Amino acid sequence: MANQLKQAADEIAGACLASRTRLLGRVITSIYDDALRNVGLTASQMTILVALEHTGGIHPAAICEALKLDKSTLSRNVDRMERNGWVEKAAGEDARSHTLRLSDTGRKKLGEAVPYWRTAQATAEEVLGKGGMDTMVRISKRIRGF
Repeated sequence: MANQLKQAADEIAGACLASRTRLLGRVITSIYDDALRNVGLTASQMTILVALEHTGGIHPAAICEALKLDKSTLSRNVDRMERNGWVEKAAGEDARSHTLRLSDTGRKKLGEAVPYWRTAQATAEEVLGKGGMDTMVRISKRIRGF
């Protein structure tokens, strides 16, 4: 039994996609967080700002779906970004709905962040290698939808 458990642990340690993607996520997020700290952003906030600029504005549920975020994570980030003046809520079709969009201040913040993002992107590519980077982009496009 102990030998079978050791063999299973060895198999999981060597091949588990969940643990490997979590490790990869922590390493890559750290690279971007370190670079974006220079402009007062986190990688998560940058992702949301980019999505808002890319879409021109989007309903919270749609951004949660596209970025695979839970509502509380999006809400927590949007609340901070709204307090900073980077994100605006536009009234929706009824009193309960709204659209998120970048404010002019948010666009300025995003513009300030681009050179730091490029530095982080180059560092991440060094870590992943060109093939790894291409694979990650291809897979994420298939999952994310934009």
